[in-house]
Amino acid sequence: MSRAALVDGLEWNVRLSRQATPSLLDKFESTFDTYWDDAAFATYDPERDAAYLDTLLAQNSGRSTSASLDVSHLDVRPYPHQQAMLSDLTSEREVHGRHQNLLVAATGTGKTVVAALDYKRQCRSPGLRPTLLFVAHRKEILEQALRTYRDVLKDGSFGELFVGNSKPVRGQHVFASIQSIARPDGLHRWARERFEIVVMDEFHHAEAATYRRVLEHFAPRELLGLTATPERADGVDVAQEFFNGRVASELRLWDALSADLLVPFHYFGIADGVDLGSIRFTRGRYDVDELSKLYTGNTARAAKVLAAVQDKVTDPTRMRALGFCVSVDHARFMAQVFNDAGLPALALSGESQPLERRHGLERLRDGQLACIFAVDLFNEGLDIPMIDTVLMLRPTQSATIFLQQLGRGLRRADDKAVLTVLDFVGHQNQAFRFDLKYRALTGLSRNKLEHSIEAGFPFLPPGSQIVFDRVAEEIVLENVRKQLKLSTKDLVVDVRQHKPDEVPASDYTLSLEISRGCGLARRTA
Repeated sequence: MSRAALVDGLEWNVRLSRQATPSLLDKFESTFDTYWDDAAFATYDPERDAAYLDTLLAQNSGRSTSASLDVSHLDVRPYPHQQAMLSDLTSEREVHGRHQNLLVAATGTGKTVVAALDYKRQCRSPGLRPTLLFVAHRKEILEQALRTYRDVLKDGSFGELFVGNSKPVRGQHVFASIQSIARPDGLHRWARERFEIVVMDEFHHAEAATYRRVLEHFAPRELLGLTATPERADGVDVAQEFFNGRVASELRLWDALSADLLVPFHYFGIADGVDLGSIRFTRGRYDVDELSKLYTGNTARAAKVLAAVQDKVTDPTRMRALGFCVSVDHARFMAQVFNDAGLPALALSGESQPLERRHGLERLRDGQLACIFAVDLFNEGLDIPMIDTVLMLRPTQSATIFLQQLGRGLRRADDKAVLTVLDFVGHQNQAFRFDLKYRALTGLSRNKLEHSIEAGFPFLPPGSQIVFDRVAEEIVLENVRKQLKLSTKDLVVDVRQHKPDEVPASDYTLSLEISRGCGLARRTA
């Protein structure tokens, strides 16, 4: 209870009668019971929680600043959804005896925190911590993960980096880039049983040769995979491939939004008038060079991007936007367009120096920049909670990439009520599939997706919306309707993604009866 509520607030007293208004009193009682049993409300024990509550009250009331507030003595506590994940992992190991587990959780719900808390649970004592290998593909992600583990363990000296020029000395708790650990000289320096626990971030990359090399080399007591989307654009489901189709714990984007764990989004599909039909399209991707030539220097498309920002963003000068581009040239072109329009912008890529990237994010956070245009950067792993606008300036049918880019702005932050997403839609190659990313975004089947587009997506989580302009809606609808008639290969992939949970993947045989005239598929166990 706040001081204002107790001292300064205007209080209304309402007299209710059990005889006159029994239904209202019943509603009060049932609502109270619902709150009382809701895991989102934590129990309070003065002996255990007094310091924790006092610290949070001081911090949130403004009586103390983060600079002067010492919270080092406080444990990192899981949120209810994270506690559920931890319980699921414990159950998989202790009840079912499964020691290779996949955690699927939407971007922004704290997968790394769960992994760190899970590791803490497996520590017999501070002096007897199991050996650990944490694998990711970018230095920034590894540094962030290392900080998380140190906070959870309350040990500022825990762990070592193995990335770039950083080499581990003790080699007991290693946070390694996949590029460093997968090299022959990086891999064979470790015995197979060296690490008792292996955690692999962004596990949807596991199909890649480097990840497979690491997975095949080590024989840990516990393997934990982390991902937001186990389904890949090429049809490979890493849950099926590496975990016999089993997911230890799962929290998808639409569930996280419904539970109010992330900020709601306002997604706008905007036709940009660009014809991509002649661009080479293979294995689910456009040719980068051809796409870059089409977009770079395209002032007509850039003008539509600026007009959309002006129309959809309340105050573009105060936005903190991230724009995903197809190439370095494209990013630089868009940054120049925005700078010329009075919106300070910067182009960054995987080739940019770490210091340049860090300073760019700091300038964006401080309001010195309105937008960063990125190439092969910031797609995944990094926490950038201040992002309130996402510009999707390159086409992607990959559900994984789409959700990762969207997820850059879904994390909660002060003064951010909603994420604005501007996705620019062109006339795509006939093989391009819109349904993959929109099904991943909404959790809908192909048939339901078609009806939802026509109806304006009436059943999204509270506060979120998906809006297409007239031309973009026509493009997307026509494309989705074509996907209702899938090839045999695509049908096999689709059925695999909807296998019943009660049937272990190792215990059934997948068979399909295809009727090309009807487009029907039947699975038998």
